Amino acid sequence: MRTVVLDYETYYDKDYSLRKMTPVEYILDPRFETILCAVKEVPDGVTYVVDGIDFEKWLKSADLENCCVVSHNALFDMSILSYRYGVRPRLMVDTLGVSRALLQHELRSLALGRVAEHLGLGSKGGEVDNVQGMNRAAIKACGRWHAYERYSANDADLCAGIYDKLVRSGLFPVREIAVMDMVLRCATEPRIVLDQTAIAEHLASVQQKKLELLASAMLVGAQNGKKDLMSNEAFAEILRGLGVDPPKKISPITGKWAYAFAKTDKDFIKLEEHPDPAVQIMVAARTGHKSTLEESRSQRLLDIANLTWRGNSQQLMPIPLKYGGAHTGRLSGDWKLNMQNLPRGGNLRRALLAPPGHTIVTADASQIEARIVAWLCEEWELVNDFGYGVDVYSKFASEIFAILGLGYQVGAPKFQNTIEVQSQLQLGQKIQMSLDQAEVVVNFYRSKYQNISSTWKRLHTNGMNALAHGVFKFTIGPCEFEHQAIRLPTGLRLHYHGLHMVRDLDGFNEWRFTYGPEFKKLYGGKLLENMVQALAIGITMDCALRIQKQFKLAMQVHDELVYVVPDEQVEACEALLRKEMCRPPTWAPDLPLAVDIGKGKTYGDAK
Repeated sequence: MRTVVLDYETYYDKDYSLRKMTPVEYILDPRFETILCAVKEVPDGVTYVVDGIDFEKWLKSADLENCCVVSHNALFDMSILSYRYGVRPRLMVDTLGVSRALLQHELRSLALGRVAEHLGLGSKGGEVDNVQGMNRAAIKACGRWHAYERYSANDADLCAGIYDKLVRSGLFPVREIAVMDMVLRCATEPRIVLDQTAIAEHLASVQQKKLELLASAMLVGAQNGKKDLMSNEAFAEILRGLGVDPPKKISPITGKWAYAFAKTDKDFIKLEEHPDPAVQIMVAARTGHKSTLEESRSQRLLDIANLTWRGNSQQLMPIPLKYGGAHTGRLSGDWKLNMQNLPRGGNLRRALLAPPGHTIVTADASQIEARIVAWLCEEWELVNDFGYGVDVYSKFASEIFAILGLGYQVGAPKFQNTIEVQSQLQLGQKIQMSLDQAEVVVNFYRSKYQNISSTWKRLHTNGMNALAHGVFKFTIGPCEFEHQAIRLPTGLRLHYHGLHMVRDLDGFNEWRFTYGPEFKKLYGGKLLENMVQALAIGITMDCALRIQKQFKLAMQVHDELVYVVPDEQVEACEALLRKEMCRPPTWAPDLPLAVDIGKGKTYGDAK
């Protein structure tokens, strides 16, 4: 199979750019213009530039449908091929995604130029900055065309160099190329329909609620309206004026004190029930206005729903997912939409529809993290209970064990906070738990499952020292510890760049490492969580790869796979998912797995 590197240069200006628009809006805007495209066949092809007016003609002869096509930021570039030209390569490789998986732990930026410099491939030029607001004709008229050609050709060469160093060298596992391609197709070959009416109604409801909260807040202290709510300092001053000491926390990024005004911060949540109604109003207004994701995401979805493009008469919704977006290898959302965290039971889930004659089928790996924790820690009684289908916990208790972190060494205060926050988010009703009750649950878990708690200790000592110094061998399950990294069965690694021990603000020793621009804390339970999540996504994506030829992945959310299936094939899809989602990995043939299958005409119904 031929491998071709592409690098587009497209028209942009100060108002029309990816900084202000989602990629799909930018690509389908009437102002869009392919000015030129640099092409390089690897490994030994000559780099050449295709003039934008000749690009569609070139595509007809390039036979990209039978090629591996490579670019840096393929989520954008392959969307251009799909939406504007109706071309879908046989295989797609994103060197930006590859760089996330292999280099994100040590680079603050993964832009093409930064990665190329890091790998010793040369420098990226800056000619693109000289042509802002200039279309193809204007660039030719002002004499910058040849400089722009050289700039684009150099970008293609740099991308080819990254591909050569990271992919052709074998550093990036072959299996992950297939995963990446499958994930990209969720955006380039969308399968889910957007319900414009439902999105518009939801957006109007969110906006109305915000207006009501703002009006109430202005009556009790936010004299400058939204400005006071959005500013941490102004909001803190309002709280002080109401007799409340603003809650604070240590920032995990800077290590310094910061205001704890997030909706997941326990002390901030407590203010929702403050005796003074004015404080309650201020907190509700702050949460409603600061958390603008629901409004902005709804507006973006509505804008996208109004777009049409070649071959898309059904108003299908691209699902943009970022390969390697999380430290553990989980995907994350992109295009400022984050389709990975749509609220359960919310209107947005019900706005995602199956096309006529189709059904949405979901497969959620049931309690997969709790199962892997038990298996990794050799807690065989618990493993056997899972294997025999014993109702180990009640429905809510299973959520506690699988989601709320008892297997990951959370202490009583954090467990108490998580119960309250997650019950509100997941169930729509806050479950109150005293600190004493949380202590009882935490201690019960640790005493009942001593192999799990002893594994935390072993990881915090032997495991951490193996990572920090790399002087002796340490393994747990299929995970092999190396110097500042853990090799996973997928061939990828969990990176702990610069892992070292420091004294925290309270005088205790703690392990820290850097991940891109952030400092992160590490301890035994957290290390276990990282490994378990990495293994879980590996198992889930293995299943997706096995069935991709029969049923194309439409969307992926953590440990859940989502498909859009013709009605007459729903039963076959369900049967295949039950079989494949329960197939244990080769590295753990005795790991009992289970799956929860859902189906419906909307994503909300399927969940």
